Amino acid sequence: MKVLAERKIAILITVVVAVAATLFGVQRSLARLSRDLERMFYDGVPHDGYVEPGIDSHLDDYADSAMRIAMILKGYPELTESADLTLSWRRELLDAVSISDKSFTFGRLSSTVYMMTKAAESVDLSQRDEEALAQFLTTFNGAEAAIKNSRYSQTVSEEWSKQSAITKILRIFIPARAPGMF
Repeated sequence: MKVLAERKIAILITVVVAVAATLFGVQRSLARLSRDLERMFYDGVPHDGYVEPGIDSHLDDYADSAMRIAMILKGYPELTESADLTLSWRRELLDAVSISDKSFTFGRLSSTVYMMTKAAESVDLSQRDEEALAQFLTTFNGAEAAIKNSRYSQTVSEEWSKQSAITKILRIFIPARAPGMF
């Protein structure tokens, strides 16, 4: 206890405890914010007394439409490879656990479907397949628009920007899992 009697040591211990307590508090606040924001991805974003559906629900429609488009076009030899790639990205999207993985896979799936449907324009599709493709593309594009125009990413950005300056600085050093933006 003689060591604690020295003023320099006591001040050092106090500073260390204060810094540790601050870091712990910031980490808990960031973890709570991350959980709340992640929940919005799945459950929806409150806005003006209304809860906008979560991006995850739109991703289900998106993935389902991508599969249906791929299954229509898979019957054409020129498009089989693209259709298989689309189905692979769709499976990866459905299996993705984190929001950032879903966002990455969403981009890949979007590009693949776009390239596949562009290539389908030069293929002689049957009347039935053309009509089905048009119907599923409408659903696909609608789900994509709903995802891209969702308030989720804006809300995530706003919530992170509301954090105090010290929290923004300390966030660099604290392992709090921030939800990805879409």
